[in-house]
Amino acid sequence: MEEPPQIRTIPRSTCPLCEGRGVELHGNLRDVLYGAPGCWGFLRCENPRCRLIWLHPTPVRQDIGLAYRCYFTHPESFESPGLSARLRSRLYAGYQCLLRGLDSLFGLGSARDALERRHLDPRSRGRLLDVGCGDGSFLYRMQQQGWQVTGIDLDPQAIAAARQRYGLELVVGDLQSARFASGSFDAVTMNHVIEHLFDPRETLQEVRRILRPAGLLVLVTPNPDSMGHQRHGAHWFGLDPPRHLHLFPPATLRALVEQAGFRVVALETTAVHADIFWGASRSIREARRHHRIGPLPQKVRPLRALRAALERYYEHVQLRRHPLAGEETVLVARSDAP
Repeated sequence: MEEPPQIRTIPRSTCPLCEGRGVELHGNLRDVLYGAPGCWGFLRCENPRCRLIWLHPTPVRQDIGLAYRCYFTHPESFESPGLSARLRSRLYAGYQCLLRGLDSLFGLGSARDALERRHLDPRSRGRLLDVGCGDGSFLYRMQQQGWQVTGIDLDPQAIAAARQRYGLELVVGDLQSARFASGSFDAVTMNHVIEHLFDPRETLQEVRRILRPAGLLVLVTPNPDSMGHQRHGAHWFGLDPPRHLHLFPPATLRALVEQAGFRVVALETTAVHADIFWGASRSIREARRHHRIGPLPQKVRPLRALRAALERYYEHVQLRRHPLAGEETVLVARSDAP
């Protein structure tokens, strides 16, 4: 079997945000999710007012695409899936229906609905840009609700799939190279994107430029202060080396967004996807114990799914006492008039 090309790296021992000294948080990590080559670690800024976590060493920009060769946004085929894939799909759909039924009992229904629409007011309309739009499913839903939608993503395969499936207006590339006109959008969403960026501050400044005055920015990103990270440590799903270059504690994310010229109007963490985080973390731990490199096998494990669902509700209940311990951070901010 041909060895995948190696990812060239550069060391980063000081904090990309405040230049504070980094101390090792996790080390000697292999990518068991998608099999990207290399050995990785994470440093945490020792500045108590920062606490940013970043990947060390870091891939060079020219090689970062090698980390995404088998990424989940790559559709294998548009043909009908095989029997096992259809079975998994039906079981997962049944699992999601069960969760939706239980969510109202545990008070998670409204949180789930808000996250699915990225905390945009259901009565709002306007021009919406989704940065890192992936398969385009979110933009399609918002288009059905009356938004004028545009998406951008670095992955040409994901863009091609979204165009074919939904016929959306989409752009291949990064936000800076797209050069949208100033004040083009009423809202910009970035769902699990900021952790992938080489220069998150620069991207946030570009978002502010293309938003109209008082336009809305919505960020969703893994929360390194979560219960799942505390429980699973180096095996936590939210680390995802080498694709996640930066991880932001909630206070760090707020400070970064404010430095880019935004006014934060809401900051919370959520357990809506805690079952995915906890279940995947357990699979990562198992794969590393057996020295397996990704992609992880897609197996139907009902007991593991049930356990992860119960952990999801447990985390949601715990958020009443520890509101910043959810698996994902959601930040909503407005671009004030210059």
